[in-house]
Amino acid sequence: MSIDDATPEEWNALRDTTTVTVSTDDVDHPPHYNNGSIECIDAIEAALQEIEFEGYLRGNVIKYTWRYRYKGLDKDLRKAQWYLKKLIDYRQSQRNR
Repeated sequence: MSIDDATPEEWNALRDTTTVTVSTDDVDHPPHYNNGSIECIDAIEAALQEIEFEGYLRGNVIKYTWRYRYKGLDKDLRKAQWYLKKLIDYRQSQRNR
């Protein structure tokens, strides 16, 4: 069986037996997305056109809100919130240029 084949009930059973500790940095500035002084999100923004970057941010909002029920982790909701805030801030900064 693949992890992709797990049912919501199986995810719930796993969640009930697993303790997950999530720090703010796991959502706001995860260490696995940093390389020196450059965060991955900043490199992506620099590489994409405005409309592409907005699509990337929007896609991540959709992804994390889509899967949180199956994984049972509020961390995914916090990630969706982070990407939504980033999208709002990005659009505001583009209007103020």
